[in-house]
Amino acid sequence: MLKSLGLAAAIAVMATAPAWAQNQCGDEPIPPAIPTAADIGTKSPADAAKMRHQAFLDVKAWQQSANDYRNCLESDENQTKRDLQNAQSQSKPDQDKIKRLQAQIAADEAANNKRDTEERLVNAFNALRTAYCDRSDVDKSPCPKS
Repeated sequence: MLKSLGLAAAIAVMATAPAWAQNQCGDEPIPPAIPTAADIGTKSPADAAKMRHQAFLDVKAWQQSANDYRNCLESDENQTKRDLQNAQSQSKPDQDKIKRLQAQIAADEAANNKRDTEERLVNAFNALRTAYCDRSDVDKSPCPKS
C-alpha cells in the first residue's frame, strides 16, 4: 500500500513539473487602479495631491514589477531557445520535446509583448495628472511647465 501511495505521489509530481517550469516567473503583475479625473476634481486640494502622488507611486511600483516579470520571461525564453537548439542538434531529436519547447517560446514571446496594459495605465495617470494640474487651488510644483 505504501509503495503504491509513493508511486502515485511521484507520478503526480512529475505530471505537474511542466507547469512549474512554465510558471517560474510567477503571475503577471496586476496594474493598480488609477483614480479618474472626475475623482480628483471632487477632492480637497490636500486630498487631490495625496491621490496624485499615490497614483504616481503605484504606477512606478507596477512598472518595476512588470519590468522584472518581463526580464524573467526573457531569461526563460533564452534558456528555452538554448534547450531547443540542443534538442534539435541531437542525433535522434525528440520531436515531442521540440514541439513543447517551441510552444513554450511562443507563449513567452506572447506574454512578453503585452505593452497595451502599460500604455493604458500611463495614459490614465497622465489624465489624472492633467486634471490635478488644471485645478486652480493646488500646488503646481509637480506639474509640467507650459
